[in-house]
Amino acid sequence: MSDYINAKGLGCAQPVLLARRSIELHHETTIVVDTRESLENIRVLAMHTGSAMEIAEEPGGIYSITLKRRPDTAGYTRGSEKSSSKGNDGS
Repeated sequence: MSDYINAKGLGCAQPVLLARRSIELHHETTIVVDTRESLENIRVLAMHTGSAMEIAEEPGGIYSITLKRRPDTAGYTRGSEKSSSKGNDGS
């Protein structure tokens, strides 16, 4: 299942947060952004999640980014959050 997000015009953290939530739920996510900063933030997200990333630059500084979750990374966030919370409470 895939998802499409139009994140043009959204502030700094919103595009990456939307992409993160979407890639947790969908095998493939395409997110459209209009700043280089958003592109770079999503690139970091792809590295941290182990997702494959394809970028298409469109006229006017628009980037269409497709993230594809690798099968072995399903549930990456939930697992890492559990690990983080255990470390924080001293367990």
